[in-house]
Amino acid sequence: MIFRDAPGATRLFIPQPAHALLAGQMMAAWGAPGFARPDPPTEVILAAGQHDLAWMAWEAAPTLDPGTGRPYQFTDFGAAIHAPRWAAAVEMARAAWGLWPALLISRHGTLIYTRYANPARDTAEDKAAAARYLEEQGALQRAWAAALAAPPEKVDRNAALVAVADAISLTLCFARPGPAGEAPMEDGTLAPLTLAKRGAAQWTLSPWPFREGSLTLRCEVIRLPAETRWTDEATMHRDLRTAPRMNLVETLTPG
Repeated sequence: MIFRDAPGATRLFIPQPAHALLAGQMMAAWGAPGFARPDPPTEVILAAGQHDLAWMAWEAAPTLDPGTGRPYQFTDFGAAIHAPRWAAAVEMARAAWGLWPALLISRHGTLIYTRYANPARDTAEDKAAAARYLEEQGALQRAWAAALAAPPEKVDRNAALVAVADAISLTLCFARPGPAGEAPMEDGTLAPLTLAKRGAAQWTLSPWPFREGSLTLRCEVIRLPAETRWTDEATMHRDLRTAPRMNLVETLTPG
């Protein structure tokens, strides 16, 4: 879950799969001249939109952080908690949608447990869980790529597309302008992207990776007073189920 302060002393609670939905919308619009395009498009778009499948069950009944009185954010957990969930989500994706979505969701987990690992914070259990994920999923990734007859550069390019859509979406959801990932280009290079605030629900992105001249993104989020706190999970679960919901709408234009 992601928290974002909103006007009127309210706070938005953004489920991880809702944030991923924004990434899928971006990937469906991706492909300005010079930018690498998803290939195969249907499967890569699906993987972008479902890359946080591992959090689906947790978001239905999140755990309470007694220190804040709110649900934990996804950044509060280490690999000992979420690596097994991620591996299970990869298998769900394989069973439901096939090898390409499963491969890319698996690769996104690999990115989390390599680039975003935090050795200073991670416990011994976190490090062991991450190492187990990398070993087991690495073997699956190689086998699935071989079965798909997908060369490494194609897998890497599609994985990078999922990663950059995730990065842009996270930057939007946290409402923190600045670096927004790296986009793979047709020539094999990576282009750093920057997101800037232009106004209420208005952003610029540079360089511009989308086919059209603007892109409006939508997902449904929970809205509650900013001071909302809980002392027990059952009440929190009830309140989150019955809380007002709204559409988070953000528009991107070229920088």
